[in-house]
Amino acid sequence: MKRFTDEGRTLVCFDFDETYFPHACTVEQLERLRHLEDFLDMHSHLLSTMWVTGSALETIREKMERAEMRYFPHRIAASLGTELYQVTASGQLELDDGYASRFPHNFSDRVTQVVDYLSRTLTIEPQKNLGTSDWMHNYYYFGTSADELERIRSSAHDFRIAVNISRCNPLAGDPADAYDIDFIPQGAGKIAAVDYVCNRYTFQVEHAYAFGDSGNDLGMLRYVGNGYVLGNGTEEAKREHGRVTEGMYADGILEVLYQAMRA
Repeated sequence: MKRFTDEGRTLVCFDFDETYFPHACTVEQLERLRHLEDFLDMHSHLLSTMWVTGSALETIREKMERAEMRYFPHRIAASLGTELYQVTASGQLELDDGYASRFPHNFSDRVTQVVDYLSRTLTIEPQKNLGTSDWMHNYYYFGTSADELERIRSSAHDFRIAVNISRCNPLAGDPADAYDIDFIPQGAGKIAAVDYVCNRYTFQVEHAYAFGDSGNDLGMLRYVGNGYVLGNGTEEAKREHGRVTEGMYADGILEVLYQAMRA
């Protein structure tokens, strides 16, 4: 599979599941995805594209095949922004070892410790649907207690690891009435991946764009100058973020980028 033809100087970041990739994969959704791919390739001399996703690389590849996608972006920040890949012009993926070198070598041990500690007073269950990663450990929390959610946050902090907590999106294959609990190293995550790319490749973050659909995208959307929740986003995300597109999936993305290209 090839990458978009050229690479411009405006960074455009996409969450993958239920943002760039529609899980239902209806005929109409995939047709609109083709339009988005055509647009991004046509404007690749202006845009540099990046997927910033909770999914592991092997899962991303499976979904790309399912949707018959034709292009890789210029970069992929997989496994909740803990693995960063550069995509060459020929479509080869090269892992950026410098990014992960900042993470602690005993991260997995720390996750085991915090999960054992939390399991004494509450229940979290491991996820099986995101693929495997050394730097991301995913759980579900099926409760509603604000105190228990705060206990998860504070315990992760005590064990010197980061945690992302957001309501699950059933459209992306998650259970209803549950929370994603994503343990990652401190210094990793969606914001960290975007920040690293902007600094290393001298993109101007205030001119960058980002698109997402759920609570775990909000930090990234607020970090860049132009962040948008898509019209198909979760009610949580749309309620907490001021910029929401009228269109859904590719239509929402194109709605914004068409306007940007005319500016």
